[in-house]
Amino acid sequence: MIEWTYVLERYLPAHINAAIKAVSTALLPQVEELRLRSGRPLMIYTAERGYCVYADGRVGSHSGLIVTEEDVEQTYLAITGKSPYAFEDEIRQGFLTLSSGIRAGLSGSAITADGRLKTYKCISGINFRIPREMTGISRDLLPYISNNGRLVNTLIISSPKLGKTTIARDIARSAGSGLGLHPCKVSLIDERQELAASLYGMPLFDVGRETDVISGVMKHVGVFMALRSLSPDVIVTDEIGKSEDLEALKEVANSGVVMVATAHAPDFESLLNRLFFRQVYEAQLFDAWVVLSASLGRVTIQQVHDAKGRPRLERPFLLAAGKAVAAL
Repeated sequence: MIEWTYVLERYLPAHINAAIKAVSTALLPQVEELRLRSGRPLMIYTAERGYCVYADGRVGSHSGLIVTEEDVEQTYLAITGKSPYAFEDEIRQGFLTLSSGIRAGLSGSAITADGRLKTYKCISGINFRIPREMTGISRDLLPYISNNGRLVNTLIISSPKLGKTTIARDIARSAGSGLGLHPCKVSLIDERQELAASLYGMPLFDVGRETDVISGVMKHVGVFMALRSLSPDVIVTDEIGKSEDLEALKEVANSGVVMVATAHAPDFESLLNRLFFRQVYEAQLFDAWVVLSASLGRVTIQQVHDAKGRPRLERPFLLAAGKAVAAL
């Protein structure tokens, strides 16, 4: 049985647990999401496709074990310890972080206040996102985003599910542990608890020996907190793009601290069509703009642009995890 199935065993109803445990051991390691939707089939998702799961563990494209309202309610109460009010802050973000970094995303009838999620009247679906820590995946990218062993300001760009968060996490680990780079103090601003997957303040992923994590705060707030109190050499964060982030980026640049961040866009040109990133580009706040794709498979470095937008790669290359990297 794969580790994530052990983690979820305490939350899922017995018959759903039995179905998941019966799924082929060749397929389970590839699972990235487990979805419970009230009145619809139990489903698992790999990077390539989704599968309906039957009660006996078989998978297919149709039908499968139907998840009931009671299944969803039982699971929700289990992940909140039968006290949803104790998790109001996390629920406002639309998800809960479980052990081993697994995140339970919630869907249902929401209650909002001032345009923001306050809580849910009822939960109709739960999506368990199973994280994949790909240690060393940034190794072959580091020469393009560093100078003499020290990181330069880097923005990682991609469509969803192509690895930008995984790469950002591994860059923090590499810099904070001196693997392929000179060791330095890293502040990881983890607003949505995806980078470090912190539980009770402790990162569940290896984010580096000299890496400090600030989680659960808005990115621009976390950046200013780090600059004031942690004296970082590098700040790493995920998914910038709000107006508040621009001032934080400028403050980082003025402080002489290196910034590594990510952004949603299919390519460099599309990114620059957005006013926020056009302003960032014109201010030359990043020295390397890394574009990911799936042209050679996950995770492909499609192009690396310099501060003036000039391409540096003659051809794309595929990243892979697992090889050892020497300490500097």
